[in-house]
Amino acid sequence: MPAKFVKSSGYPKLTTRTLSDSASSSNTTLHFHSLPRTRTETATRKRSITSDDMKICGACVRELPDGSYSAEQRRLRQSIRRCEECVAAGNRLVLMKKGRTRSEADDCPICQLPLPLDVNEWMFKPCCMKLVCDGCTFAARKRGMWDCPFCRTPTPDKEQALAMIQKRADKGDPVAMYNLGTKYHFGQYGLVKDVTRAVELYERAAELGEVEKDMAKAIRHYEAAAMGGDHMMMSVKLGDDDSLGNVKRLFMAGLATKDDYASALRGHQSAIEEMSSPDRAEAKEFGSEKIQLV
Repeated sequence: MPAKFVKSSGYPKLTTRTLSDSASSSNTTLHFHSLPRTRTETATRKRSITSDDMKICGACVRELPDGSYSAEQRRLRQSIRRCEECVAAGNRLVLMKKGRTRSEADDCPICQLPLPLDVNEWMFKPCCMKLVCDGCTFAARKRGMWDCPFCRTPTPDKEQALAMIQKRADKGDPVAMYNLGTKYHFGQYGLVKDVTRAVELYERAAELGEVEKDMAKAIRHYEAAAMGGDHMMMSVKLGDDDSLGNVKRLFMAGLATKDDYASALRGHQSAIEEMSSPDRAEAKEFGSEKIQLV
């Protein structure tokens, strides 16, 4: 049966086939859409509709094509991404105006919740260089898991832990360098207290880690936050109790408005709820020191 293919313009494409009818001398013409058959084909076709993927700038909140961002900015998530225009103008991120949000690096790698601000409510795991909240550690202990709840490495003693940290630090791991610095700073794990060595490790970790490379810009951000009092509100909205107490005292002294205090209370409560879970509440009641012993 002969088939004649005719290419038509527009989207979706129409394919026209002319079929010979054996019963009559007339021809029958059928039209049908050439539709994608798989999800991959669907995604490919959607991408072909627009030449550029659109991304939202975290400062001006405009939806702009990829070409409006540098390669570094394109890799960032929306809340901290800025278009080239906003970078050049020094425009602040929306989250900087409303109160800084926490980095994803501050999340517990297991439950994916922000780590508590109290350093006694999470533990550093030298085997995988992760900070794991007490809630996840306690939940693992209740299920009979006595190794690392993240990487399943048997719990090392202090000598083994120091060797793990030192090995990773020697390979240029900034997290390991920072934690090795804390051991020298406080004379832990059998090390002699050496603040000078600790500072060297802190500085090296900062150089290798994700820090603000433009010092002038970093200073401008700090000065702007200090002059506007934003730094206190930012820490309140991260869940810091002392900062909330300071805002309350300013309100009682007439140096902060009722709206400022109400905003601080809402932000603080939101941060506390974000960091809370049944496992963490149970672990806190049980006690961090007891969790490390069981």
